[in-house]
Amino acid sequence: MSKHRMFASVALCALAASGLAIAGPDVTHSNVNGISSYGAVGDIFGYALGSYTCNVGNQNLRWGTSWQGSPWLAMNAYRLKDGVLQQIGMSWVKNSCCAGASSGICGTCNGVGGSMLGVNCLDVYGSGYNGGQTRLGPRSIFNAFTGQEGPGDNTSSGDAIYKRLQVHRSDLNPALNTNALYFVEGVYLASDETDQAAKLNNASHKRVTITNNATYTMTEQGNMQVGRPAIYAWRDHGLGVNVPDPSIVITPVDVPGEGRFYVGSKVTPLPGGLYRYDYAIFNQNSDRSASGLVIPVPAGVSVSAVTFKGVPYHSGEVYSNTPWTAERKATTVEFGSPQKFQDNANTNALRWGTMYNFSFIADRPGADVQATLALFKPGAPAGLTITVPAPALPVCVADIANDGIAGPAPGPDGALTGADFDLFVEAFFTEMTSGGRLIADLTDGLGTGQPDGRLTGTDFDLFVVEFFTGC
Repeated sequence: MSKHRMFASVALCALAASGLAIAGPDVTHSNVNGISSYGAVGDIFGYALGSYTCNVGNQNLRWGTSWQGSPWLAMNAYRLKDGVLQQIGMSWVKNSCCAGASSGICGTCNGVGGSMLGVNCLDVYGSGYNGGQTRLGPRSIFNAFTGQEGPGDNTSSGDAIYKRLQVHRSDLNPALNTNALYFVEGVYLASDETDQAAKLNNASHKRVTITNNATYTMTEQGNMQVGRPAIYAWRDHGLGVNVPDPSIVITPVDVPGEGRFYVGSKVTPLPGGLYRYDYAIFNQNSDRSASGLVIPVPAGVSVSAVTFKGVPYHSGEVYSNTPWTAERKATTVEFGSPQKFQDNANTNALRWGTMYNFSFIADRPGADVQATLALFKPGAPAGLTITVPAPALPVCVADIANDGIAGPAPGPDGALTGADFDLFVEAFFTEMTSGGRLIADLTDGLGTGQPDGRLTGTDFDLFVVEFFTGC
């Protein structure tokens, strides 16, 4: 048995031995056992991943035929380049004919196969079978959270890359991707999984290398990261193979009563006092999907190079590839789907088994803020609050008012204007309050910079100094 199979086997057997097996069926993509390369059509290469599939739950898993059962496997490809992980390819979804009943990597099989994958049983499909075009159906026919499928094309065939895992030549060419690392990922949907915990280990990834030849062959490297989506490769290999980048934060975020997203972020210092902000969001199994990302950025921060990056659908998939909007607004940086659900249900949203990237450059270092991930399909909540780093202005006690357009209301806006000066003078001499505190009470006069409930000359002097020196 190879080292990577031994590693996965030990992990899965330890889970079973611990008594922590999921209540009900629980499918995992436990290994990639080979990758087929189908060559190129134009500048796009086609691939398919082999699959070792385990049922690590405590009940048999339904395994159907002709798109009447489960589970189904979607295949993805990623590239880690210049400190940023991006999804560079996706396939349609593979259905299987029948389950094996082997022991080994999954533990001791209970002997059930065929229309069921038994408890602790291993099913093996080669990459050639998984790349069979009549076994590949569109992602759009599935409810990502329940795993239920609807009607769709699962019988047609086409050219060498049709329906398969497609990657553009420019994303593989070593001359254009110096020191890049590559990863493949399998994401399962299974309608038999009713326990929410069983749905959360359905994405697994593995590192691959790209051979510089006519077919850009993918070769597996290292261990399968079972139950860990490929977004974790960003941190795990961020400074090189198996060298983690501690500046990258990956956080799971759940839609209440529904699916899971993963949010990754990184802030990179650049020459000239600039900072690059990178965000990656992976939708593992939320059928509601995502349609927007709103990041608070104060008005006084200079922002440039606001960029969105998605991975294209193909082979007649009904979803649009129109890019998201990406723009700097007055006090935010916002990314958004081209249309709303009620206007076009097939517009470009962040759907299951897919990762999108968002980035911009700013002239301020970061601090954690509460951003909003808007959800695409109607429901409650309309969005999720996520914690990410974003540019922050230095604390400035003289910044006490908005810009005065609607009247100088209390509260900083990231800029020093006449509204701040006028509000302070009025607040100082009239003892104006807001939220139970004196607006002009800026300091205690002892050097702590904390208000003390009194208005003194120290407050006045501090305001004047900071206002005219720009904090």
